[in-house]
Parts: sequence; C-alpha cells; structure tokens
Amino acid sequence: MEEQGYIEIKIDNLSRTLSPKDIDINDVRKIISDIETFLYPTREEKKLRPEIAYNIEAGSARHKFYLPVSAVILFSGLTSEIRKRNTLDFLDHKRQEIIDNFQKKAIKEGFTIEFNNSLTGQPTLVINNETNYSMVAPQFYESEFYLYGEIYQEGGKNPNIHITTPKFGNLTVAATKEQILEGEKKTYKPYGIKVRGKKSLSDGQFTDLKLIAFIAYRPVFDRNLLDKVIEKASVNLSKIKNVDAWIDELKTEGV
Repeated sequence: MEEQGYIEIKIDNLSRTLSPKDIDINDVRKIISDIETFLYPTREEKKLRPEIAYNIEAGSARHKFYLPVSAVILFSGLTSEIRKRNTLDFLDHKRQEIIDNFQKKAIKEGFTIEFNNSLTGQPTLVINNETNYSMVAPQFYESEFYLYGEIYQEGGKNPNIHITTPKFGNLTVAATKEQILEGEKKTYKPYGIKVRGKKSLSDGQFTDLKLIAFIAYRPVFDRNLLDKVIEKASVNLSKIKNVDAWIDELKTEGV
C-alpha cells in the first residue's frame, strides 16, 4: 500500500475566531468538490482516483484530506508553483477556476486561506483579500455540436429557431430564411440540429449558435438495428485502449 499523507486547507477570518461550527455544509461540500477536481480534473482521472478521507478540525477551520503521498506531492508542487510564479497561466482552466474561487471567497469574506500538507511543514500558498491572480485560460471553445429536442418557435425579424433540450433547456439558434422555410413546418416536433457555436468551459452553456442543418429525429427503438450497429462498431472500438478519452477528444459533441 502506498505511503499516506494529507493536504490541508486552513481558513481563518480577520478576527481569528473562525471554527468548524461556523462553516456551512454547502461550503464544506464545495471545498471537497474543488479539492477533488484540483487533484483529478478530468472525468477519467476521477474514476481512477484513490480513496480520499476527509475531516474538519479546529484551530480556525482546517479541512484535511488524507490520501496517497503521490497526490500530496502533486498538490504541494502545483500550489508552490502558483506562489513562485505569482500567476495561474501554467494551470489548466479547471484548476485556474478553483484557485479563482478561493480568491473570490477570501476577498468577499475577508478570509486568509492557507494551503498546507504533511510534507513541507509550512504553507505552500496563502490566499487573502489582497491576492490578485488573474484567470488567463480560454473561457470557451468553438466547435460543431448536435442538439436534440423540440422546436417550439421559428422565424422572427432576425431569423432563428428556438429549441428545448433536456439538458440545456431553451436555446436560440440563428438561421437563414431558406433554412427555416425548407421542408415541412418543424414547430412542436422533435428534431435534431447540427450547429456551430461556443461552449463555456466553466458551466457548459452555449452562445452564438448558428444552424448548419436539421436532422429528422424519430425516437423509435429498434433492437435489431442497435445490435447490428454495436457489432459493426465493436471491431474498431476494441482497438482503442481508452474509449472515454477518445470520445472526449472528438471535435463534435452530441447533447
């Protein structure tokens, strides 16, 4: 079994009176989620991560995470580099966003947040109301996407369509008159659409969507067809070592 250690997020207020009983459960949940993502930012890494134990202790509010020493080294290295470089630009977007969240919390509440661990014996990073790290990673990426749902409105002075999707709710997609008028009337019918636009890296929301094409969508389950497609695809899929990573790298996305 790998050697174990801990990492610690110590939070204190200006009057040095903060204690565990002052921490709301939503804040606890947020810190736990942020630390997990900081250490294991991708979905695949989260699936494979080791067991992490958590405890909140007195002496201000000390959020302790017990985990393998290799993760402690990673945490210590990343937070030390932030302090040394005085910038976040070497981090990926998710990690930048987490540090920015701690920074906003420190400024809003007047907190001092120390990043400690079992290896160094002293804070590798301190964030307070004077910290000023800027996020420099892209806020969105541009690509083609497939959206599925019910079209509930089409037309307008500036031609567009409105579609309700199960995951993202109501979306507005710019279109041309020719695209809208072509074929049958599509209002109140289930449709798929191929679009181009921007997707936020922080919350997954879409902006600047433009219609490329309509895709007739008839959700009729056909077991025989599904089995044939799976059988045909399995030949090539079996050659891919990490299917999840391969899917994540695809340029288009169905939602």
